[in-house]
Amino acid sequence: MFNQDREKGRVLNCKIITGKVRVSNVTEFLSLLKSIAHKYAVTIQAMDAELIAGEAHIKSAVIKAIRAVASKRNITNDLGLEILLYAAGKRQIERAFAMGVTEGENKVALVIVDATAEKDLAVVVEEVKRETKLEEAPIRELDYIEAKKEKLEKFFNITDAEINAVGEKKLKMLVLERVALLDVLK
Repeated sequence: MFNQDREKGRVLNCKIITGKVRVSNVTEFLSLLKSIAHKYAVTIQAMDAELIAGEAHIKSAVIKAIRAVASKRNITNDLGLEILLYAAGKRQIERAFAMGVTEGENKVALVIVDATAEKDLAVVVEEVKRETKLEEAPIRELDYIEAKKEKLEKFFNITDAEINAVGEKKLKMLVLERVALLDVLK
């Protein structure tokens, strides 16, 4: 989790929780998250943890999405979707949805953002965990591991030439590069 990181004098109030959750109906699951988000006036975005290359990946997407909204360079009118677009490194919403949750057992990363930086997100986190029946895992579960390599390379269109140029240990950096490149592609 990260909370109250300083970003050019602004406080970023954000929590990331990760774990396993059973989704019987994607629409109902997302509606539940939206209901909780509305109740607390926050943004909640769910992502496939298997496509996340570490906590810095989500943090970078959140910061870039907030910046895009603040400077009116956002693609969508929804901060959660904007975060998903950045996390996926994709301009097209439909392609970014591939990074979302699916029906069945999911390893998820849920990011909760308070754009006002005034709320205590601990209460929101507890309600999200309780209502979604999330089996929480340590945040380090988001870290890049060898088992994620193939999925990350495929999803982010990372070529063998790129891997050969920088080395496999830098795959995470290539993913973060894709997040950063979204600003250029807009």
